[in-house]
Amino acid sequence: MEHARDEVIPDAGLVVQLLREQFPDLAGQDVRPSKASGSSNWVFRVGDKCAVRLPRSDSYTADLLTEAQFLPHLAPHLAVPVPEVQFLAEPSFLFRRPWTVVTWVPGETPVDLDPPEQARMAVTLGRFMRRLHRVETCGLDSGSQRWGYRAGEPVTDVIDGWAHSAADHLEDVFDPGQVREAWRRIRDVPPASRTPCWIHTDLSAENLLASPDGDLVGVVDFGGLGVGDRSVDLLYAWSMFDASAREILRTESDADEVTWLRARAWAFVGPGLRTIHGYRNSMPDRTASLTRMVEVVAEEVGISLR
Repeated sequence: MEHARDEVIPDAGLVVQLLREQFPDLAGQDVRPSKASGSSNWVFRVGDKCAVRLPRSDSYTADLLTEAQFLPHLAPHLAVPVPEVQFLAEPSFLFRRPWTVVTWVPGETPVDLDPPEQARMAVTLGRFMRRLHRVETCGLDSGSQRWGYRAGEPVTDVIDGWAHSAADHLEDVFDPGQVREAWRRIRDVPPASRTPCWIHTDLSAENLLASPDGDLVGVVDFGGLGVGDRSVDLLYAWSMFDASAREILRTESDADEVTWLRARAWAFVGPGLRTIHGYRNSMPDRTASLTRMVEVVAEEVGISLR
């Protein structure tokens, strides 16, 4: 048997071939690239109701399989629509990684929300988090393979190293001394105050869908799904919301003070400084959003980073 091709950048024609090979019921539908494609998966719309997701590299295959395995368990318990996995395809000569067919969840990425829209999004996103965090974990805990990204991890020398390294590499953006002082004031967080729960791990604006009024109407990309510290799901509060909407999110998500402080610390150094450092040249829009986020976090502890 021939080996699958090592480097395949799929187009609509290839997706049609894949569907004909493994899921022929959809092969006659209109197939076109989706603007929802991200750094982990190529995404193609199939008709009006479905999408095909194909991992961009072997390293993202596990995320796709995680979504296919656990999302059916979670979906019935959540407050908004999420993709329904219709089909998990096997690797083949045409494409050497597993791929999925999922239902298409309509909505728009929530960007540039005005204060009333932010408030509506904060309410509905907070309620989504609360529902997700209450779903039974089926016996999975911190010793399982489903332990989520940085979920429950204390601040370590490694994480301190990330902050200090980023401060040096971003000296043309921020004052390194101010970055270090902000991190000194933020980093001392208490341990997780609650038992591990299901967490999405990447509730950034790119993975949320909004109505014209700002209500949350869908959540996508559950590849990072895990069981761990709920603070991880609050990281982007300082990116998406003003102070008033952040307080609404905190209340609606049922986040206590300890959880909130942990989220703020991770936000500053994780998707904040470290991502700005790593993606400033390749993802300018995300970098700009995260730059503002770390400035907002620093301002909360009385530091101006410029």
